[in-house]
Amino acid sequence: MTLPTLHILITDPHLQGGGQVRYVTTLAAGLHALGHRVTVGCRSGSVLVGQNTGIAEALDRFQFRGGLRPRSWAHDLREASHFIRRERPDIIHVNGSQDHWTMAVANGMSGRAAPLLRTRHNTYTVAANGPNRLLNRRLTDFQIVVCESVRQTLASHPAFHADRLRAIHNGVDADLYRPDPEARRKARSEFGCGDRDIVCGIVARLVPAKGHAFLFQAVAALKETLPDLRVLAFGQGVLESELRRMADSLGISSRVRFAGFRNDMHFCVQAFDIGAQPSIDCDTSSFSMKEQMAAGIPVIASDYGGLGEIIDDGVEGMLLPAGTVPPMIEALRKLASDPDLRTTMGARARQRVLAEFSQEVFVRRTAETYHHLLKERLRERTGETP
Repeated sequence: MTLPTLHILITDPHLQGGGQVRYVTTLAAGLHALGHRVTVGCRSGSVLVGQNTGIAEALDRFQFRGGLRPRSWAHDLREASHFIRRERPDIIHVNGSQDHWTMAVANGMSGRAAPLLRTRHNTYTVAANGPNRLLNRRLTDFQIVVCESVRQTLASHPAFHADRLRAIHNGVDADLYRPDPEARRKARSEFGCGDRDIVCGIVARLVPAKGHAFLFQAVAALKETLPDLRVLAFGQGVLESELRRMADSLGISSRVRFAGFRNDMHFCVQAFDIGAQPSIDCDTSSFSMKEQMAAGIPVIASDYGGLGEIIDDGVEGMLLPAGTVPPMIEALRKLASDPDLRTTMGARARQRVLAEFSQEVFVRRTAETYHHLLKERLRERTGETP
């Protein structure tokens, strides 16, 4: 069935990159490929402008500043109201707190011109106060959450309508992230990985929530029995100095390489034999975990948030209780010692991504939600019963 072409306004308050920015860019590109018109509303100077060149129109006049800043909010309300009244977008899709309030109020001032929905990207607690009830129950038509565990939490929350929530995992480019033997040879050479080395890669900000410390402790416990086990850590963050000191104190500094931030992670992950996602907070639907899986890499992950929805334990990788070291030791030992198991799990991991977590599946499910909301709006206006 051919669905009508839409004009979709997608907003996000972030200046720099990260999972939420990647979500917006992936969604905008996918909707553009389906023939929809996309406008990205963001702050001046946001990386979203450059990342969406040729894909989406940029509306980069917003400030989207947190806290109580009346002048800033008044400025953003004027910009949003002017755009909504002039362009009449079919859908408004917000992604953060600052843009949510701005667009919800501006849309209300414009007579609720378009259905408004929000994607919730994390596990942060939402206060059950009056303003949040107004925002989420009255001014917002629908909410997408990026994993089922968060949907279940919000379904029983007094600030949300349980029947106005849908879990849609984000998706990754399975053509870009795919097994590539030649890229693997080059990546391992670039990062100094020997033929016998077993490389465990972690792609995450260097912050407490990502659980690097648990991985490092497990590697230290295996340094005698698995002398070829190495860690390749991509990302930046406030914990870098502390993690370097930790690796040194554990006697594994020669086995851990901090590779920093890279824009070519589709190449870098080819060096991995095993992926790690030992998060203890915040994670819901990890892009990096799915990208490694798409490249045919088995992943050891904690069961925090929505990570347990991405793999089944012992099938595409291994799931561990969040914040634990002994299970990480055993999982590393098992995968590092068995190349056939890594190959089997890696192949299953890629198939899981193709079936459930590709960007095509993600964009299609999101677009279906848009059309569902527009049908509801039409029924409201015509008085038609479903």
